[in-house]
Amino acid sequence: MFSCSFVPRQEQFVTAAMSPMYTRSAGECDDAEGRAATLKAITGLNPDHISVFDWNIYKSRKPGLIEDLVHLSSEADIVLLQEVSFNTPLRDVLQNSQPFWDFNSAFTYKGVETGVLIASVIEPLTRCGMRQTEPVIGLPKTAVITSYRIAGSSKKLVVANVHAINFTLGTQSYKEQFEEIREALRGHDGPLILAGDFNNWNDRRAEIIESLAAELNLSTLGFSDGARTTFWGKAVDHILYRGLEPVTRTAYQVESSDHNPISVVFRFTGEQNLAIIPHEN
Repeated sequence: MFSCSFVPRQEQFVTAAMSPMYTRSAGECDDAEGRAATLKAITGLNPDHISVFDWNIYKSRKPGLIEDLVHLSSEADIVLLQEVSFNTPLRDVLQNSQPFWDFNSAFTYKGVETGVLIASVIEPLTRCGMRQTEPVIGLPKTAVITSYRIAGSSKKLVVANVHAINFTLGTQSYKEQFEEIREALRGHDGPLILAGDFNNWNDRRAEIIESLAAELNLSTLGFSDGARTTFWGKAVDHILYRGLEPVTRTAYQVESSDHNPISVVFRFTGEQNLAIIPHEN
């Protein structure tokens, strides 16, 4: 028996806040700031302890996934997940530990939506999503961008979670995906996190990420223990950041996904202006 994947014509962006009820929208990033006035966070993130957890969960195909997710991410302030199968067990986990979440659906397979998700302990000030179709297999990859208040600061933290295009004959579509993300982020003048499964498994893809990091003044979080997942000898799960200081970092070895999760605790480093000045032509 064969099953087909369904790709919706319009982006399916799903938002939940403190309740089993959730809303759907197109999720465009072009007016995210304009909608910010309608959303308020009850409080802000602790500037001395901003905990971020990142994991490609392989569509929950392997046993022990939910148990590992609960154990490893329950204390995180912000959870970034890729290859999310949007099912009831996962929603129950998020509801218990990170009650605010935003999910950008890429496609539906056997009645279950799959995509990228950001969950958090406080409500985002803004949220939006984007998607790019893989030219070889014809299925989209998605991203989610959210922003959060930091307690005691006028700055806000912007967080982008991306599942990058994997199967291509060249790098044009891959480059276009990250150019779209760059344009969505370049006007932000505060702390920034760009993370996820970058699928940068060759030198040409790595150069695109390095160029993006340079343009947005991002540092790459390093891991020295070799526990991150590699493909063709290159780590593909990354956390890039600016305006933050890493305090602790961990890569976990698991059997419940084909990727090992990574986490970091950041400290917010201050009120300096981190805006990116556009290059003149």
